[in-house]
Amino acid sequence: MAHLSEHVQDAVARERELVAARLEDLRAQSVRLHQLVDKLDADVQETARLLRQMEAMLGLAPQLSLDAHDALRGQRLREVALEILRQKKGDGSVVHYKEWYELLLEVGLRVAGKDPLATFLTQIARAPGVESVRPRSGLYRLRTA
Repeated sequence: MAHLSEHVQDAVARERELVAARLEDLRAQSVRLHQLVDKLDADVQETARLLRQMEAMLGLAPQLSLDAHDALRGQRLREVALEILRQKKGDGSVVHYKEWYELLLEVGLRVAGKDPLATFLTQIARAPGVESVRPRSGLYRLRTA
């Protein structure tokens, strides 16, 4: 910067102030949006819980006999994940594991572990009745009976 003229340095300094102000505005907007998304996620979970309860009361959805506050793990995670996928998509349908995981979250269930998505993937890959569609694709299918 030693070779810039005083005029250019002044112009860059003015522009720097504008860019710094823009960055501050963007950061503030980002915080507001993250807060809004957090609230929306909480509303989605609460509404999904309410819908589940209504469907169970009306006999439209089988009860999984699981306390929504318990995090799923191991064999129980595999059983519940298979049942949710069977209910939502049906046998033989292909689903990406992230979409499948979202199906569990939508009904208010949680997966145990430091990285719940990784735990979920590990467990469904071990589940009998589940097959990978293509190696490394993330796509899985319930085997038809």
